[in-house]
Amino acid sequence: MGKRTTKKTKRTPPLSAERLRSGWSGPAGTRIHLARPGDAAAADALMTTTGDEVRIIPVLREAIENGTAGSAILAGLGAGAEKFHNAAARSFSEHGLGGEALSTVCLVLVATDEHDQAVGVLTATAPGTLIQMATTNGYTPQKATALSVFVAKLHGIAVAEHARRQGIAAAMLKRAWQVYQQLGYFLLYGSYEADRDHLRAFYTRCGYTVYAPGEGFSLERIALPFGLHAGPGECMFTRWRPNH
Repeated sequence: MGKRTTKKTKRTPPLSAERLRSGWSGPAGTRIHLARPGDAAAADALMTTTGDEVRIIPVLREAIENGTAGSAILAGLGAGAEKFHNAAARSFSEHGLGGEALSTVCLVLVATDEHDQAVGVLTATAPGTLIQMATTNGYTPQKATALSVFVAKLHGIAVAEHARRQGIAAAMLKRAWQVYQQLGYFLLYGSYEADRDHLRAFYTRCGYTVYAPGEGFSLERIALPFGLHAGPGECMFTRWRPNH
């Protein structure tokens, strides 16, 4: 009787800082990569096309322009979550607990076309509402801010009108999740206006749990004694790290 062979599962190689900078091939001939200083204006302009008045946060746009946005993320990719946490801690220590420091743990991806023009943008930021709630619930500012290395908020995602319905938004969202999962994040969440009902199907297809308008979710999984709740006319969506 011959030996049984076990088919080995092919593992995806870990992401590196260079991979995030150089990017990946995306749909429709695009390339998805970390936003470069020269991408800031075009990316911010794209955000205005969503119709929900979302813009790149000014301090984050400034960080993109000077090349410091996501610097803690870059330090951690390929080096491990501990390196990421240490880099973020140094930033918080050197720059305080405001937007400049938090921009180092923000992720801004752009999709550029064959002419190197931005046709898509995704911004994921520190979870400001969560940090504020933690402070209100008795956490020190330092401990509350530290939640930004475990939880991120999808601040906005936009694709140029002529490039829509080609899978670019889903591809950017997939790459963002890969980055955060490698860095050890527990949760990526966001919200959208409930009247944009087509987004329910989109986020569901991308692996997110979408809540009914006005509903929220508990944070007991990460030992926080409160939850996050949607505002009037909003829907929230979440994606948790597996087994968490």
